[in-house]
Formats: sequence, C-alpha cells, structure tokens
Amino acid sequence: MAPIDIASAIAPTNIGAVPKLLSEVTSAGDALSKAGEDSVAARRELLVKVRELTRALETPREIMIQQVWAQASREHPDNECQLVELQPTNVMAISFGVQSGVWTAMANNGDGPQKVVDLAKQLGIQEELLQRMMRHIAASGYIDMTAPDEYTPNSFSKSLALAVMSGAYHTVPPILNPPFLHAHDWLKDRGYTCPIDNFDTPYQNFNDHMYGYLLGRSGWMDEGFNPVKERLFDGFDAANKDAVLLVDIAGGFGHYTEGFLSKFPDAPGRLILQDLPPVLGQIQQLHPRIEKMEYDFFTEQPVKGARAYYTHFVLHDWPDEEAVKIASRVREAMKPGYSRFLIYKHVVPFMGQDYEQTALDLIMMTNFGAKERSPAQWSELLEKRCGLKIVKIWTPINGIESIVECERLE
Repeated sequence: MAPIDIASAIAPTNIGAVPKLLSEVTSAGDALSKAGEDSVAARRELLVKVRELTRALETPREIMIQQVWAQASREHPDNECQLVELQPTNVMAISFGVQSGVWTAMANNGDGPQKVVDLAKQLGIQEELLQRMMRHIAASGYIDMTAPDEYTPNSFSKSLALAVMSGAYHTVPPILNPPFLHAHDWLKDRGYTCPIDNFDTPYQNFNDHMYGYLLGRSGWMDEGFNPVKERLFDGFDAANKDAVLLVDIAGGFGHYTEGFLSKFPDAPGRLILQDLPPVLGQIQQLHPRIEKMEYDFFTEQPVKGARAYYTHFVLHDWPDEEAVKIASRVREAMKPGYSRFLIYKHVVPFMGQDYEQTALDLIMMTNFGAKERSPAQWSELLEKRCGLKIVKIWTPINGIESIVECERLE
C-alpha cells in the first residue's frame, strides 16, 4: 500500500466540491422558501445539502474529534435508520439536564434569560457542575448563551421537557452505548462475523490519539503563539555547557520536544524528556539531542534551574489538590527571575467557549474528577496556592489552546 500523506488528515475532505455544493444549498434554500417551512421534503433536501457542504469543508481530524469527544449521533442523510456519529459528552450533558430537571425547570421559568446560579439553587445542583454542563451544551450549539453563565431556552431545550423527547435520554445512552463501545473487541474475538445468538451479543492507544488530536493545531513554539526566542533564548545561560534549556515533563514519546527541535534545530542547551519508565521504554526512536530521564512528577524535580519547564495536557488530568502538588514540584526547582514554567492547556473563556474545550472539560470531570480551567481558576491554582506568578497567557489567533507562562515569585 502506498504511504498516506499525514497532511491529508488536516485538509478539507472535498474542497473541490464546495462551489457546486454552495450552489445546491442556495437552490435548496430557494425551494424551501417557495414550498413553505412546513414542507418536509424541501427541508430535508436543504438539510442534506448543508451537511454535505459541512463534510466537504471539515478535515478528517475535525471529524474524528467530534465523533470521539463531543458530537451527538444523528441520522445518515440517506438513511433515517442509520446513525452516523457517536455521542460521548453531548449526550451525557443533555441527559444530565433531562434527569436532573434542568430543561423542565427552564421551560417552566419562561422564555427569558436564566442564570446558572439561580437554576442551581432552584434544582439543588452544585453551581460549578451545572455551569460546566451548560457551557458545553451551548458550545455545541444546543442552547443559547446570552451572557456569561446565562442561557435562554430555545426550541430544542424546551422540547426536552416533553416526555416523548426526554424518554430517549433516560433509556438509550445507558442501555445502548456500553455495547457500542465494546463491540469491536467482541467482534474481533468472533472472527469479525455478525452475531446470530441473542444470548451472545456485545454488551490504548492514547499516544496515537493525542498525536491525531494535535494535527493541524498551532505548536506552542510556533510564530504567533509563544515568542520562544524572546522568552527562552534571550537571557539563556549559554556559557554553562550543562545548562538545560527545556525540561518536557510527562512528555510521552517526545512529540512535543521533537516538534520544538524541528522549529529551532540550533536551540542552545540541553533538552530533557521526562516520563515514567514504562512510557520511556516504549520509545522506538528519539532525536539524539533529547535526553530521556525517568521521573514521577509527584516527586522532587531532579533538574534544577532550567530555563523552561514544560507540561502538555498534564494538569487538567488532576483535581486541584494533586495539580497543586505537581506545579509545586516545578516551582521548587525553578530559579527566580530566570526559569519559566510553560503550561500548555485550555484556558476556558467566560464567553465564546469552543466545543472542544467544553467537551474535554466534561471528559476530565467524569474520568478523573479534574477540569479545564478558566483564567480565574488558573490564577487561584498557580498564584494563590503554588507561589507562582502568571506572566502572561499566550493564545494564538483562531486557537483554542493556550500557554500559561509562569515565573517563581522568590
């Protein structure tokens, strides 16, 4: 088989079809206007064309993230009996609203804007929990956010107060989703054949997934994201031959440090990749400039006074208490006025959240009791509890991840 160019994963699936599809969308829209909004056939035709246009513009990487992280299942445009997408976080959040009474309460409260703090008190739900659920539903387009932590009911949210709609969320996710998730292993064990016995039915590769997630994303060292030369190279202790430029903490297979070297092949100083022995033991190939070092980030950091300590999607895996311990170990090793702590993470804004941020927040909450943090939550964690100072939060244009840059106070 010919090698597949990885660039295809971040290119639109069918950009050449866009002009034709735009014309077809316009024609279908005109047909719906003439037929009237009650015309099922005309509405369906427009919906099909809009979905075809969306698919042509989306990249395979974007489709993958939607399917495994966020997007709700929906009908195949050519077959109303076939579902084409999975439903991890959206259905979980919407089902939470169904079963906790959120949608019924909002419908009863009227059509005006409703604040999370008031709904939480009304329903006896922790405010932060409801906040995180609602913002993901809004980021995915299923309810309207009108102000920070304030939502206005729409036709979809109001419909969920109806038993004919809410009943599906009570029954389908807990009954059908577990078999779907385990179906492949079950089918593989049976030689990839269809089940024929109703008493015999189906009821990690994380590093590869993360590599796929990062396709097409801005690297933390890219121009327009974090000014590496200004922030790290300038002022680096180049006179010391043992000086460490970068410590990549829990860096996995070294993708991030190798990406850094690809941008700055002449970067000064030592580059150190730290992770647990089982992870480092799986590395097949690594740039010769990168030193592997076994390390548990809950223990004392062995590299003192490095120019930069870097973590990539680490602190969001841990509740605040554990995250404080991890960050404090970095702080202890930092040289005041010289070292930087660079935290690559989502910083969730108060308005205009991206669905990937809110989906990942719910994934972290349900799997690890952790969270994606707002600027205020990062300040509480790092500045008030760890003795660090946030110098700046760097976010690229049109980006959803950020670099939280910290210094040691003393």
